[in-house]
Amino acid sequence: RSGVCMPRKVVLIAGASGLVGYAAMKHFASEPGCEVIAVSRRPPDTTFGAHFLAVDLTDTHDCARAFGAMQHVTHVVYAALYERPGLIVGWRETEQIALNDRMLRNLLDPLERAARNLQHVSLLQGTKAYGVHVQPMKIPAREGRSDRRDVPNFYWNQEAFLREKQAGKGWHFSIF
Repeated sequence: RSGVCMPRKVVLIAGASGLVGYAAMKHFASEPGCEVIAVSRRPPDTTFGAHFLAVDLTDTHDCARAFGAMQHVTHVVYAALYERPGLIVGWRETEQIALNDRMLRNLLDPLERAARNLQHVSLLQGTKAYGVHVQPMKIPAREGRSDRRDVPNFYWNQEAFLREKQAGKGWHFSIF
C-alpha cells in the first residue's frame, strides 16, 4: 500500500464505534506515520492503536473543549450518526434532523478554529440521500439524478453547512 497517510497526518474519526468509523479507524491506524484520534460516545471494541476519546457530539461544551484543543488534526472522517428508535420513521423527524446537523457543527466549528493545517473532511451519507426511506430506490442511483432533496433529511443540512464552512478556505471535502 502506498501511504494514504504520510508522516504528520492526524486523522480524526468521528463515530469510531460504528461500522464505517470502525473500519476507517482500523485502516488509518495501520498506515505508517499516521496518527489516529478515534471519537465516539462509547469505546469501540479495539482501537488498533488509535487514541480513543469519548465525546458526546450533542454536547456543545464538551465538543468545544475536546476539539478546540486539537491543533494538529489534518483530516476528518465524519461517520457519526444519531438514530432514534423506529429507524425509518426517525429519518424524517425534525428533531433528529436538527440533532444530526448540530453534531457536525459541534465538531467542526471548534476544530476548524484550532486545526490550522486542516486539509480534508470526509462526510458519510447513506441511501437516505436517494430517498430509500420514502420509496424504492432506482438502480443505479446517480448523484444529481437520484437525490431526493424534496424529502427532509439531515444529510442536506450537513452538506450545506460543510459547503458554506469550506468556502474560500485551504481545506477540501468529499461526501460519500
